[in-house]
Formats: sequence, C-alpha cells, structure tokens
Amino acid sequence: MATSLPDQNCEIVAEPLTDALANQWRHAKNSDNTAFASSSLTVYKGADFAKRDIARQRDALRQCPSESETNGKRQWDNVHEAKIPALKGFDDVVAEEGHLGTDEKGQKVDTYYVSLTGSRGQYVLNSTISRGPDTQEQNRTDTTNALSLMLSRLASR
Repeated sequence: MATSLPDQNCEIVAEPLTDALANQWRHAKNSDNTAFASSSLTVYKGADFAKRDIARQRDALRQCPSESETNGKRQWDNVHEAKIPALKGFDDVVAEEGHLGTDEKGQKVDTYYVSLTGSRGQYVLNSTISRGPDTQEQNRTDTTNALSLMLSRLASR
C-alpha cells in the first residue's frame, strides 16, 4: 500500500502507507474521455494515524505550488489549497486544486482538477475529478458530492 506525495523537491513519489490496515482505489472516466475521477478509502489503525495523513497532505500542498513526476513528463502548476464549504461528518478536510499542463507522455494539456480528502475517525476518504478548462466549479461540486456520498455509505455500514 502506498500513497503519492511530493518530496522536498516537489517531485511526486510513492510513499508507503504506514499504520494502514487497508487501502482501496477506484478510477473512472466518462464515455468521451473528458472527465476523469478517482476515489479512495484508507483505513488506519486509529484516528491519530488518519489525522497524521491529512496533516502530511496539507503540509505538502502548502510547500509545492508546482509539482512533477520523477521522470519530469507529467507536470502540475497552480497547485494550492482551496476553500470549500464545510462538509458535515468529517473530522478534517483538505481541498486541493491545480492544473495539469503536461501529461504522462510529455504532451501539453489543459486539465484542471479538484481533490478533496476527508478524515473521520480511522478512515481517510478521497475524491478527485479532472476536466478541461472552465470546469473548476463543476469539479468542486462533483468532488464534494462524491466525498459526502462515500461518507454516508461508510456510516451506514
């Protein structure tokens, strides 16, 4: 089990999910390949570990306004913490927004994303959506709805 976070040089690296009991990812796209989404659930040994995960994500977000993969092909810019309305039921939420300017093949792209990560007790939930230009408001709405739905499903178990 691993998570991806920027290192001290703002290069995205995989880090092991220490103290995690389970992690599940799901990726989806629409039929015309204009919207991409992912979601994840990580279950930690306890709430303190989940809080640490959220704090690490927030710290990384604040120190890297530009990020790249170690091969240098995929590059993000204007990465920043976003303001979102309070999400009910979460202990903490971190919201990230940014722009993907170069894809995994090194080709120029113009894709905007929103990523919301919320913790509740020992659980950390994430929803990320990316689309083309002028979509951030819809991305915010969709990630907020997805994260809220994930929490409601978790709470109903």
